[in-house]
Amino acid sequence: MQIELTPTERSFAANFIRDFSAPYQTQQPTGTRTNWRTKHRRLSDPPIRAHLEQRYWLGTKAAWYPVFYNLDVDHPTSERTQRIFDRLDRHGIGESQRALMTSPSYNKSGNFRVYLRLEYNDKTPTHRLGYKALSRAFGDLCEIYPQRRRKDRLPCGHKQDLIDEETGQVLSRLTWEQEFHFLLKLDATAIENLPHQPTLFEPPVEASDAAHTWKPRGDAADLIREGLQQDGTRAAAQYEILNFIWRSNWQPDDAAAFVKHWIRTRHNGYSKTAAQGNWREINAHIDRQVAWLWERPLLPDTPHGLSAAITRDDLVFAAKTFYGDPVRQKQLAALCAYYRPRSRHDWVFVPAHVWREQIASNRTYLNFINEIEQKGLLKANKQYRVGEHSRSYQLALPATSEPPLQHDDRHIDNFYEALDAACSSRREIAELTGIHERTMRRYFSDRTKRTSYITVT
Repeated sequence: MQIELTPTERSFAANFIRDFSAPYQTQQPTGTRTNWRTKHRRLSDPPIRAHLEQRYWLGTKAAWYPVFYNLDVDHPTSERTQRIFDRLDRHGIGESQRALMTSPSYNKSGNFRVYLRLEYNDKTPTHRLGYKALSRAFGDLCEIYPQRRRKDRLPCGHKQDLIDEETGQVLSRLTWEQEFHFLLKLDATAIENLPHQPTLFEPPVEASDAAHTWKPRGDAADLIREGLQQDGTRAAAQYEILNFIWRSNWQPDDAAAFVKHWIRTRHNGYSKTAAQGNWREINAHIDRQVAWLWERPLLPDTPHGLSAAITRDDLVFAAKTFYGDPVRQKQLAALCAYYRPRSRHDWVFVPAHVWREQIASNRTYLNFINEIEQKGLLKANKQYRVGEHSRSYQLALPATSEPPLQHDDRHIDNFYEALDAACSSRREIAELTGIHERTMRRYFSDRTKRTSYITVT
């Protein structure tokens, strides 16, 4: 029997399927999760209508340019659920950018999904880019769909109802057309705002910053003065202000008290939680954010400036010493950054973990020490006491009258960022380091090499 989809049904297929090529899967609502049946033929209109009429479920593979993605949360615990929503808030994915929907097993196990729309440079990203970005941000907490090799159950089907995030109520009386309309109204999330690195460990409160990186001041001053400007931004605004205060070296108790007072007087009606007067939840959220920021192995601006600094002369010194060798240049620049603020001492203690973790690696640091000792640049004091003090060194650091390189009034301690600040072009960097311009461009395009690697403990 040939049928013709309505305009709304076709819009649903265009947004959630997009790729109608074989194969696809169906599952009867009365069956188990293992009785998916694969159809090795092109997807036609009848299965789409059957899914929307809740006769059976339809599963399809990811298109090359999916419009919607979802976080599939199976067997959630209260702790994991809270971590997911904290991380959504932390990455700036507010309530206007996400929709909660039950899975068919919601009543038994509490399974649910979080639907999102992604964009990159104001355009729909490829599946590879969108899936990779969400996997890095949430892959340790839940599964990401759609996938290229596994079929994804389409939304708005049998026992798939929207959830009111504020009340937790399942909106089972909505029609699939109303649910679909709600999903279409979601604001897109910019991939550029998601982290480009997987987190090294699970912090008390997830942050867009990795544990060893810092965040520029941004719009904190405007937020303090003007307050919230749109819905779904409370968590991000709190973090922005707390980061600004942390960089200014406030005490954590004073910071928490300031932001708690600020959100009460400056929420401007853009926070549902604040409008409902749920200050206990807001206070607990601020306390978690403060704990995360102040417990990081990172220092505020002033003490950071006393622990890590690098000048243009240090870069020239590293480049001339190991001309054409970017690995050794980076290691020597890291040693200079650690040594420079401490250079007023005749001998500088350099613990073994600094050599292994901040300057070189566990495999290479001894070879690096031997190499710069043979060049006459490093002299080691052989006297040290295990458990009391580490070995001390003298480095032939060049004399300089130049101030440390900075970005946003914070000392730069990263080799590539320092080169970028000290030189006006990639060609100048290539001439300074002796590394081919094309090779250096590849180093700079790899964002993983530009994260901060000097961490004070």
